[in-house]
Amino acid sequence: MRNTLLTLLAIVLIGLLPARAQTTSDSLAFSLLEAMEYATENSFQSKGATYDIEAAEKKVWEYIAIGLPQVNAESQLTNNLSIQENVITMTPEDGSDPIRLKTQFGQQYSWNATGNVSQLVFDGSYLLGVKASRIYVDISEKNKTKTQIDVRQSVAESYYVALVALKNLETFKKNLEVNEQTLKETEAYFNNGFREMTDVDQLKLMVNNSRNLVLDAERQLLIAEAVLKYSMGIELEQPIKLIDNIDFLLTPVEDFIPQSNSFDVTNHIDYSILETQEEAQKTIVKNEKVQYLPKINAFYNISYIQFGDEFSNMDKTNSQMLGLSLTMPIFQSGKQSAKVDQEKINYLKLQNDMRMMEEGLKQQLMVAESNFKNAQATYMNDKEGEEIAFRIYDRTRVKFVKGLASSTELSQNEGQYIQSQISYIQSTLNLLDTHIKYKKAINQL
Repeated sequence: MRNTLLTLLAIVLIGLLPARAQTTSDSLAFSLLEAMEYATENSFQSKGATYDIEAAEKKVWEYIAIGLPQVNAESQLTNNLSIQENVITMTPEDGSDPIRLKTQFGQQYSWNATGNVSQLVFDGSYLLGVKASRIYVDISEKNKTKTQIDVRQSVAESYYVALVALKNLETFKKNLEVNEQTLKETEAYFNNGFREMTDVDQLKLMVNNSRNLVLDAERQLLIAEAVLKYSMGIELEQPIKLIDNIDFLLTPVEDFIPQSNSFDVTNHIDYSILETQEEAQKTIVKNEKVQYLPKINAFYNISYIQFGDEFSNMDKTNSQMLGLSLTMPIFQSGKQSAKVDQEKINYLKLQNDMRMMEEGLKQQLMVAESNFKNAQATYMNDKEGEEIAFRIYDRTRVKFVKGLASSTELSQNEGQYIQSQISYIQSTLNLLDTHIKYKKAINQL
């Protein structure tokens, strides 16, 4: 138990301020179901998944916009600080030596503005790209569902740990009270000569050990609540109250009988994600095939130009163009064919992954069911063992008070009871955890 809680502490970070919950004074109060529902919308992971969906939806519009008119404008102003000189050679008709003249072509100032409108006419990959982007949205939405399932599991497990830590604390506090009362009575007997100093010292050791157990349980509860807050997306400084108690949550689990016969692997979120990825891969294969087709674009271009040696007095000219552009692949030495074959292989690989996923989910369910049944049996044994150990310890304490048992025997029986209590708590937590994992395996979380 201690190792589990300390491990969970490593992931504790500052959360987000909660937006809704029941309030009790300054505390937020949650049942297990309310905590899971709250985390579904407010946890860090859920919010991140929502952002992924929003980004995917923007990606769809990005692809749609490719097929809509594109308008661009460009302007440039130039001051030719030094115009390049050109040499012209002239040969006189009388046969005298050639004449070399230096001259400059160009003007001191020039300014041009160009506008361009283009429209996609035909591109086989355009519609496939739009379809692929929408499939990506579907994948993002299913990934969010998977994330929410994981968050609900994490919150449930954290909630269980917190309740178990609370019950642990209550048990150790009661044990401390009993030991303090027994020590008080033993000291009174010692002062009247009916007990030995060894008995007093033995009870003092038991009291000190009980105090340490209480302190440790308090720290464990603090850690458990911090982990739960982080899982839900709540600030660590915000007090919370757990409405459900451990016995209430255990009641339906103790007698729960797994029903795995009706499990349909195609309804599982992991398999559903792979199905969507398969659809996306089909689109990718088609997209590589349409690269053999031509691409046609329509365009209109207008240019406006001014030039001259004086900025205030420049000549003007303009031009316009309207046309179509055609791009047609002719010969690529098998490059595109290799791309198509690669994506076909990736599609076959994905189908193999789906078959592997199907068998993996069945195996996962079998393991989850087996673990739950084992945890159920262990829990029942440890529960009975804890009750027996308490009866032994309680009878020994009564005997000790009456002088019929030694302090050493009392200490040994108390240690046995504490150990059985720890085992019972661990098996309780394991039972609840395996139950939540089983529900996740059958896609009912």
